[in-house]
Amino acid sequence: MRQRPRVGITVHLGSVERHGRDEPRFELTARYAQAVREAGGLPLMVPTDSAEGLEETLDALDGLLLSGGGSLPAAYFQENPDPTLRQTNPVRYDVEVALVRAAWARGMPLLGICRGHQTIAEALGGELVRDVRRQGSPEHYQGEAPEVRTHALAVEEGSRLARLVGAATAVNSFHRQAVSRPPEGWQAVARSPDGLVEAIEAERGFGVGCQFHPEWLFDKPGFARLFEEFVAACAQYAEGRAGTHALAG
Repeated sequence: MRQRPRVGITVHLGSVERHGRDEPRFELTARYAQAVREAGGLPLMVPTDSAEGLEETLDALDGLLLSGGGSLPAAYFQENPDPTLRQTNPVRYDVEVALVRAAWARGMPLLGICRGHQTIAEALGGELVRDVRRQGSPEHYQGEAPEVRTHALAVEEGSRLARLVGAATAVNSFHRQAVSRPPEGWQAVARSPDGLVEAIEAERGFGVGCQFHPEWLFDKPGFARLFEEFVAACAQYAEGRAGTHALAG
């Protein structure tokens, strides 16, 4: 029986107050794992509380999905004007940046969603808009359920994303920061009606970042194909690695 490709999904590092102290917690909606499983992958959770054993973690994976999560209230941005992405969760940020750089150096497929999309961009040399409202964009944090698509998405013709979901569609929106400049070797391939970057793609290998949340839309036409192509790339990576090991043996 052919083994399913192993897809690591980073989990948000948060905390809850218990017995008068903060207790660290990992948080992740089940939709990420469900989308990967539906696409034929084996989802594995990747902690973000320590970079210890990072290379061993990547050795066990065939692809890496950088999740979103850890939504910040609007009041956070009032109390912390112009925050960096790292300031919103320093430990998680540092671990994920290290994971992204090491995984991409290996040629491992990457998929970033919301915060994960932003993290990939910064880790590989891109830049962010720290608060979209400060540059005149309207609110991009919807009050509706995540299954509801609240704004249009214009996708570049000829891009991977256009081939999968179409050149014009609609998506959900849960962010207050955004990518302003993709890293070298990556391109912005989708924008919102007010011009914010909604997706980036790598010019080599499989690398995709989505500002929206496709895991809540994978039952809609096209969005399941994004996960299927990601998992297929993970399977190809696994086969290449197995071949390398066989030659080495």
